[in-house]
Amino acid sequence: MEKLGKRISSAFISETGTVESALVLIPTVLLFLSVLQIAASVLGRGVAVNSLQGEVSREALLGSNQLSQSTDSLGTNLHRIQLPGGGTIIVGSRETSIPRLTPLIISQDKFLTSGIAIDEN
Repeated sequence: MEKLGKRISSAFISETGTVESALVLIPTVLLFLSVLQIAASVLGRGVAVNSLQGEVSREALLGSNQLSQSTDSLGTNLHRIQLPGGGTIIVGSRETSIPRLTPLIISQDKFLTSGIAIDEN
């Protein structure tokens, strides 16, 4: 019985396999962070485009000339183009950035989103 106890305690004290675990852990973490960065970028772009399109559509439906104060702080630029028969085309644009999650990406992911709507008033 004493031999079994020594064998079990020596298995816990032994450090064989520690270096191999560390060598596998580093690339695995980098791979996980890279996949997470790609997923966050795709989701962030979709959310940014949908949000901006919603604001531009709301602007066209309400017919006002300015966005509300809360959405104006996000840096949305609206341009109205007059149509010959009446009404306007509203084009909105906003620069959006997604934070870096992995050290493999050198710069922050910045992109320009745009939305368009027609105001018939």
